[in-house]
Amino acid sequence: MLNFFKKWLHQWKELLKEKNFRISLLVGIALLSLAFVVNYQSVIYTDNVEVVSVGDLILDNIPTVDLLFMYTWGIFIVLAIVVVYPIFFRPELLPFAAKTVAAFIIIRAGFISLTHLGAPENFFKLPDIYAQPGAFQVFYLNDLFFSGHTGFPFLAALIFWENKLLRWFLILMSLAQGATVLLMHVHYSIDVFSAFFITYSIFAVSDKLFNKLNLSFREIVNKIEASFH
Repeated sequence: MLNFFKKWLHQWKELLKEKNFRISLLVGIALLSLAFVVNYQSVIYTDNVEVVSVGDLILDNIPTVDLLFMYTWGIFIVLAIVVVYPIFFRPELLPFAAKTVAAFIIIRAGFISLTHLGAPENFFKLPDIYAQPGAFQVFYLNDLFFSGHTGFPFLAALIFWENKLLRWFLILMSLAQGATVLLMHVHYSIDVFSAFFITYSIFAVSDKLFNKLNLSFREIVNKIEASFH
């Protein structure tokens, strides 16, 4: 354990010496901050426009199920992984992860602002947004296309693809969250199925734009890891 923390501190020390890493990390943090502002404004906008519900072939043939625990805590487990794993185990990935997640949030905010659909009929009623504890005030009913509960775990799986155990856990979480929002009737089936395709496209573009820097950061970490063996 002591050796792990020594190596971890050394990795961060060497990475932060690199100007490109510092700039890339700051850009990632700035983009994430912008993404949260854009997302907040978009859900406020969609929460205050007139919406209608439409039919859905799958939802019309399945019951509404209370899966609130999975809906809430499942996505927070994924969020915790996305924050903790790169900080402690893959620090060279943190700038890339931050920029990719920011792109995901901003693009999704644009999508949910374009088409004004209300939650499906017979949706499971979520707690009133303002009655939820502070950290949980993130779930709205009109931010439908595409499903963040489905797309976000899949995006995390793509970002951390080299870790086989984490990859498969996050893919399973994506499938489980997709099933959860369908069974709760809080997303249409098109929101869930399209999430995989849109999310992969976002990752592919981000990988093309940002991953060259990440590879150079990886070389620094590889040298440090070799010195500890």
